[in-house]
Amino acid sequence: MPNEDRELFHNFITKLQTENDIKPILNDIKNMFSFKPPSNAKNTLTCLGVSNIIRCLDVQDKANVDLTCEVLKVCFDKFGAGDVIKHFTGHIMYLLRHDKDCVRRLAVDEVFKSVKTDQTSFPVAQHIDVFVAVAQMICDKDVGVANKAVTITSNLPPEVYPKILEEMKIALDENSSSKCNAYEVVCNIAMKSPELFTLCVEQGYIDHMISELSTDDILYQLNILELLSRFAVKPYGIHYLVKEGGLDKIATLIGDVQSNPLSGLMLPGYLKFFGSIAHHYPKEIFAKYPVFLNSLFEAIESSDQSVQLPVALDTLGFIGTTIEGKLCLAAIGAQFIQAVDKVGDLIKNGITEIKIRALNCLASLISVERDKAKSNPVDHRVTLMTREWFRSLNKPNGAMEFLFETVKNPFPDIKLAAFILLDAVCQHMWGEQDVARVAGFVEYLLDRSVSDTKEAKEARYDIIKRLAHSSAFESNILTRLQKYVVEGPFYMETNLQVAMEEGD
Repeated sequence: MPNEDRELFHNFITKLQTENDIKPILNDIKNMFSFKPPSNAKNTLTCLGVSNIIRCLDVQDKANVDLTCEVLKVCFDKFGAGDVIKHFTGHIMYLLRHDKDCVRRLAVDEVFKSVKTDQTSFPVAQHIDVFVAVAQMICDKDVGVANKAVTITSNLPPEVYPKILEEMKIALDENSSSKCNAYEVVCNIAMKSPELFTLCVEQGYIDHMISELSTDDILYQLNILELLSRFAVKPYGIHYLVKEGGLDKIATLIGDVQSNPLSGLMLPGYLKFFGSIAHHYPKEIFAKYPVFLNSLFEAIESSDQSVQLPVALDTLGFIGTTIEGKLCLAAIGAQFIQAVDKVGDLIKNGITEIKIRALNCLASLISVERDKAKSNPVDHRVTLMTREWFRSLNKPNGAMEFLFETVKNPFPDIKLAAFILLDAVCQHMWGEQDVARVAGFVEYLLDRSVSDTKEAKEARYDIIKRLAHSSAFESNILTRLQKYVVEGPFYMETNLQVAMEEGD
């Protein structure tokens, strides 16, 4: 059978050179290999090659080109990951540099197979030219090809990156989209290890990114900030930015943004950048870059509820997720307390999207379980602070009553956000005691007839699990809470059970 397959395939590829109408022949080849076992097809293809098929790409007829790509894909699919590169290296290089988009997509997809799983046996270094070609395709005008090239280039063995990064510099002379693709690859590489970060620095990419922040292209500037923030949270990343003055330059740009008529679009990017760093290093950022804090608190007081305020709320909550973040925020004093009061006001009076963001922000400030490095037991200062922050929700009293009403909100997104805040509150003994004090709250939580989304049912269940062993409740309430936990979040009485109860 293998000899018959080779003879048949040989006849087909010979006809491709002599026949004017090649579509029927291409379809014959496609049909031939579509149903062949991979081992048989692979032997035939490696023996006779695919050169004659690839020559069919060099025509103007788009239908012929598309059909040829289909045939090649059927052929290539018979090979294991990376095997096409091993057997047809020259052909893959040709396909990667082809002028037709569909051909480049076919080739880059084939290269992607060699890196999408743990292909430790594939010798990337031996085929470095293929991967250099792919790295340069981050500039491709076809977005799909460029994105796939970014993914491939970001997931290569460390030993090939000196060559890859050197050859990829052509992207820095292209448009902003291509440069952002290069920066994304660089950031993905830089985050892998201090050694690879140093390589990216030595190749000049990091300094180039920072210098490009002076651009007038706002979208480009924001993309750079987002990418910089990815490795800035690494100790070696922040160390470099501080040592080389990169962070100082970015802080200066925040001040300049305030006088820019487009500050409403630009400031959120800077808040996200410094916020992501302050989440890890709040003490250092607060001390050295007060311009960030001032901009953050001004944004929280901002009337711009479409861009600045949502990002400011998210940023404040992200910083306050950690215990250190909470303590550093509290140390700011009146400016922070005023911000907390504003968050409470937005929960009560904000539009729906802002109300949800504010609920999530306050939940992050109050929660003590989102910090993986938290001490056990929790710092007593945090217990006292979080209680005061929550009670500012409805001064002088009644914060839990207000949260009870919010939990009953008919809008699913608001209800879920309220449950998230309640869950954060119930991480504290004072929160459990406040829930026990509000008449009807526990009964509402235990009421399975309330219509909830799946997410809300799960959030409600998590809260009840917290309360099921709390000393804030009497034994009969604890028994009901524990029964709810045993039954699970989605328990429903069957109609038969109900009918039997009614009959009794």
